[in-house]
Amino acid sequence: MKPDLFEITDTSLGCLSGDFLYIAGSDLYNRLNQPSQHMPYHLARHLERMDLVGYVRFYDGPPAPASQRLAQGVRNIAFNRLSVHDGGRLRTITARRLRLPGVLDPLLQDLWLYMLIRPHLKRRYRLGVVDGPESAALALLLKKSGRVPLLIYYDIDYYPGVTPRFAGVLSRREQLCCKIADAVASVSRPLAALREQQGAKLTAVIPNGVDFSRFHHANLIRGGHPPAIIYTGSLDMRWGVDLPIRAMVLLQRQMPDIRLLIAGGGPSEGELRQLAGSLGVNDCIHFAGFVPHAALPDLLAQADIGIATSRQNDFRRYASPLKIVEYMAAGLPVICSGGGEAEKMIDESGAGMNIPFEPEAFAAAVCAMFAAPASLEAARQAAIQYARSRSWDQLGRSMAQLAQRVIRDADRHQAAATVVQYRGD
Repeated sequence: MKPDLFEITDTSLGCLSGDFLYIAGSDLYNRLNQPSQHMPYHLARHLERMDLVGYVRFYDGPPAPASQRLAQGVRNIAFNRLSVHDGGRLRTITARRLRLPGVLDPLLQDLWLYMLIRPHLKRRYRLGVVDGPESAALALLLKKSGRVPLLIYYDIDYYPGVTPRFAGVLSRREQLCCKIADAVASVSRPLAALREQQGAKLTAVIPNGVDFSRFHHANLIRGGHPPAIIYTGSLDMRWGVDLPIRAMVLLQRQMPDIRLLIAGGGPSEGELRQLAGSLGVNDCIHFAGFVPHAALPDLLAQADIGIATSRQNDFRRYASPLKIVEYMAAGLPVICSGGGEAEKMIDESGAGMNIPFEPEAFAAAVCAMFAAPASLEAARQAAIQYARSRSWDQLGRSMAQLAQRVIRDADRHQAAATVVQYRGD
């Protein structure tokens, strides 16, 4: 049976009592938008108390020579290795990672982090959530020690596809998380199906969400402008940012005033800029560079269509792109390629088009959308409605309900075991 979206069925869900632990890892302080920067705070609204653990890098200052980075990193480890901020119901514990050579990092990093945070943890939590495979061994230590008797693995990506260089290590870590977790909350249906195959005890699909009110503001302030399409995210050839650039040659013939906005940075930025120059489309493409997440709605207000044209690969197959639901909340229909959960989102929302990864197909889709204003407006409204159902508020509630289910299942199992033991005696 294919996993379906995890829906709220208990509308009376209140505040879950007790102490909870959330290991968000390095993503908590990543400058790029990550689920880990949203889910824990929205989940915490439904918990009596929660400890949130994040990691910072060995050196986390501005660009500097290697010797200066090393010296400052050593000082960080000596004098600023851990901090604790008590916000009442939500306590944040920030630990500093070591700088370890390749093979030693997966062997020793978790042990170092466990030793750092252990004195500041509660003796026993009611349930823990661990985010991604980075903290797999730490999660195992927490379960073995009895501090976290129940565990949810928040499965936010297919990491062997994100970082193919370390695919073997990451795959083993993901499978360890699935093995020790009492439930796996995957961000996409294909990813949940994979975790079922890998032996997860319970799988649920809790997709990536959006700060709906913030991003919907873009739709409210959108004014008149030349026709514009937009891509936001990492500038990596795997994400197919070259496709709209190539298509601009065709689009300019049909729509001379069309613009392409590209927001983000990454390993392929130089190559993409060169591509735009070689094709002679620099005049209609604006590379905005890295844009802070809070500033994205203002940029999205300058566009009419969002772009999510990844190449077809394992990463795209399992991913649940944050950009798509953010585009939708901003009132942007989406042109998508690459299959996977992204294709499902477009099909079930009616808020865009799935296309082959071809410049001709992309240009045809853009022209068709702009040529039919009524259909474009209908897709815009469908996008907004779909995004409204995927706000972080609702998804935090879904995660709390999954935690409640895990706790109830454990309590029933314990009660049944007690009855059997009593009868045996």
